Amino acid sequence: MRSASAADLGEVRALLEACGLPTADLATSRPLFIVACQDGKIIATGALQRCGTGGSALLRSVAVAAEARGLGLGRSIVRELECLARSTGISQLTLLTQDAREFFAALGYRVIDRQAAPGEVQQSAEFSSLCPASCVCLSKGLDGGAPESSA
Repeated sequence: MRSASAADLGEVRALLEACGLPTADLATSRPLFIVACQDGKIIATGALQRCGTGGSALLRSVAVAAEARGLGLGRSIVRELECLARSTGISQLTLLTQDAREFFAALGYRVIDRQAAPGEVQQSAEFSSLCPASCVCLSKGLDGGAPESSA
C-alpha cells in the first residue's frame, strides 16, 4: 500500500468508474488517494478529502477491483486512511454510501442523519450534488467513539 502519485490518477479513475463511484470532482476536490497494487496494477484504492480547516474529512472512493474482493483490501485501505487522518489532525470521518453500509458499520462507522454531518463536509460536491439523497451517511470519531450528533 502506498500514496497514489499523479501518474496513478488515470488508473484510479478507471477503477472508481468500474465500481460506480463518482469521479466528476476529482480535479477540483483533490482527495488524497492511497492504492494497493499487485503485479504493477492498482487493485484497490481509497481517499481522504479534507473539508475546510476543521477536523473533519470525507472518507471516499474506497474501491476494490472485482477480482481482488474478499481479500481484506477494503478494510486495509480504510485502516490506512484512518491512520493518515489521525496523523494530519482529522478527528472525524464522514462518508456516503449506497451499498456498503454493513461494511463500514463493521469498521465502527455509525449511521447519522445527512444534515448532522459537519457543515464543511456538507459543502463538498460529493454531498451537495454527486451522491444521491438515497445514500446513507455514516461517520466515525477517530478517538474511537461515535461522533456526537443530533440524529
